[in-house]
Amino acid sequence: MRRIPIIILLISTILNLNAQNEFDALRYSQQSIFGSARFSAMSGAFGALGSEFSSLSYNPAGIGLYQANEFTFSSSFNINNSKSYFNSSQIDVDRMNSNITSLGIIYTIFPFNNDNEWKRINIGIGINQLASYERNIRIEGENSSSSLADKMLEEANENTINNLNNFHTSLAFWTDLIDLSDNSIDTTIDPVWYLYDNGNYISHVKSNSRKTQKKNIYSRGSQHEGLLSIGGSYNEYIYTGITIGFPSIEYHERSIHTEENFQDTINSLEAFNYEEDLIVHGSGINIKAGAIIRISEKLKIGAAIHSPTFYEIEETYSTSLTTYFTDNTYSELSPYNIFKYNLITPWKGILSTSTIINNNIIFSADYEIVDYTFSEMSSNDYLFYEENDAIKNQFSKAINIRLGAEIKLNPFMLRAGYSNYGSAIKEQEFGTENFSFGIGLNNNKYFFDLAYVLSEGMNEHRLYSEDYINPINIVETNHNLLFTLGFRY
Repeated sequence: MRRIPIIILLISTILNLNAQNEFDALRYSQQSIFGSARFSAMSGAFGALGSEFSSLSYNPAGIGLYQANEFTFSSSFNINNSKSYFNSSQIDVDRMNSNITSLGIIYTIFPFNNDNEWKRINIGIGINQLASYERNIRIEGENSSSSLADKMLEEANENTINNLNNFHTSLAFWTDLIDLSDNSIDTTIDPVWYLYDNGNYISHVKSNSRKTQKKNIYSRGSQHEGLLSIGGSYNEYIYTGITIGFPSIEYHERSIHTEENFQDTINSLEAFNYEEDLIVHGSGINIKAGAIIRISEKLKIGAAIHSPTFYEIEETYSTSLTTYFTDNTYSELSPYNIFKYNLITPWKGILSTSTIINNNIIFSADYEIVDYTFSEMSSNDYLFYEENDAIKNQFSKAINIRLGAEIKLNPFMLRAGYSNYGSAIKEQEFGTENFSFGIGLNNNKYFFDLAYVLSEGMNEHRLYSEDYINPINIVETNHNLLFTLGFRY
């Protein structure tokens, strides 16, 4: 086993590794059912209903239906269950968290002249939650065909030691996970050992031997949108509104890949851990415009269009690798890579309708189109050619459907909803389904709402490379309990 002097690290060029890829663009472009309890209980089908603060992030024309000032506060308690399927192994992990899902104020301005065709102008300000990144995923199973070391070996070959990737292959080399193909050099005798550094390496893991592979992924964070909305009512027939959104992203992911219980290795390697740490902060701006038309006393239709969100994102990325041999343990840390880039998310269009039956039953529906191929990443320091090509080739247009119902039993309300969010990935049929229920109390001066949302979806996780191992299926189930307290004055 060779031990090349550590001084090489001092003259090694630090490579600019970009951890960003097309799935980062997808993560920050997708949204779920969050907001107030009433909004969530009806699965967000408020595009033609309005008079609900959370709807300002979907169809801002809803602000025109308010006829009183309002303050509203909403919070949630969530349990996320992630179930992984790796060969014959199935692992369940739960993650619990709570969050503020909506906080807002509506101020209604009535014109002094009652004959004015514009009956009122309303202004809203506050925040809505758009996405949650709180989840734990654990993958574990037996593998006799490949190893993460294979991917590292592939990337290392044809690169001299000085040119190894400081976040990946360099760590593998300095911890002896991989080695020079000619590792018989005695560096204490031969002062010109570096002449053997020809970019040829070997792995200390035998791919076709049985081993246990584990991966633990801990992600935290959320996406919230600060908003400023303005809209009004034209003769109680047409309602219009505009929202300027200021979304923000907070995301932290820590993943640990472990391989152990080797049936056969080289040089007495017993196990290794490869850890990645990613911290993301992002802020953006978008604009939404919408209209609701009252066709009759019992029928309304609505439409809204959302501009792309223009994000500025900063990521801090680091890695570490530890190898455990029979007689020694080696550990290496990467430098911290701080990288800034811009992200443009897709346009979005929404068509909606709502109707009233027997003056006490409301039905509503939203039809939403999101073209994820429109997303684009850019930076002054890196050309995202491959990532943007992958966005165009791998992503697709998704159709999202939201349905809601409410029964008024004064002063109580019973609510239910269903939504189906289509997959953003080509040739992937499964998306996310949401089933929701709720109850509310409303006496016109104040209101209190409760909701429960069950969300089920499936996705895939690339353990290290699809060239070596098929993606791991992950089934996620979210149990979300929300409550809202509001006052009108």
